[in-house]
Amino acid sequence: MDFTSNLREMLWAQVGENKDFPNRKRMADALGIDPSQLNRFMDGERGLSVESLGRILDGLGARVVLPGGPEEEPAREVRFVSSRPAALDMPSPAAEDYFAVPLATLPAAAAPGRIPQENIQGWVLVWRHHESVRFRSDLVAVAIAPGDDAMAPALHAGDIVLVDRAEKSPDPAGKIMLVREPDGACAVKRVATQPTEADLELVFYADTPRSVPPRVHRLNRDYGGELARAIGGRVIWAWSDMTRK
Repeated sequence: MDFTSNLREMLWAQVGENKDFPNRKRMADALGIDPSQLNRFMDGERGLSVESLGRILDGLGARVVLPGGPEEEPAREVRFVSSRPAALDMPSPAAEDYFAVPLATLPAAAAPGRIPQENIQGWVLVWRHHESVRFRSDLVAVAIAPGDDAMAPALHAGDIVLVDRAEKSPDPAGKIMLVREPDGACAVKRVATQPTEADLELVFYADTPRSVPPRVHRLNRDYGGELARAIGGRVIWAWSDMTRK
């Protein structure tokens, strides 16, 4: 499959019920491109301008790696060793269908670049063909800290969430993201933005606002205009302890 076909498939995978965007109009608004242009591209009727392509790639959190440029950290090799008796004659899962994602501390996961080995607490096995994971590569897993129920009932202390570090755009509002306060403290919160005069207001808010009030910061004033210093990535999946539910 060529690049254009891959891009169309990625866009279609994010539109629909319980997806990132309920329809293509909402997707176009979030990506900042003309809805009719997006519709014609997704329907295979025409291509995209360079400017529109750039906006789509930015919105999807895509990264362009040129030959000779810095390489991504290689994924850990996965090998399955069956513990079942051979007589059952049951095939092992295909290793190429999975990759190992590092389980890291919150500050290390929120920081850009490679995660230091000493900050990796373990590895999480992820099926690469899941719809939430497909076409994503810069993933990290983090655990919700003990006693942190700010995102209840969506997330509870002890849950493990999967974060796409390449997706840092806070739009549309309400995404659950790994965020970093100006003092360096990190947490998993929802994010909303509000333009202000000569700045952009970032609102980090919990699902329990009475006990955890929203935190409001300014992108230029508090983060030097660098969104990557405020947002470590988007939460795309979670594993929950079902014994408490």
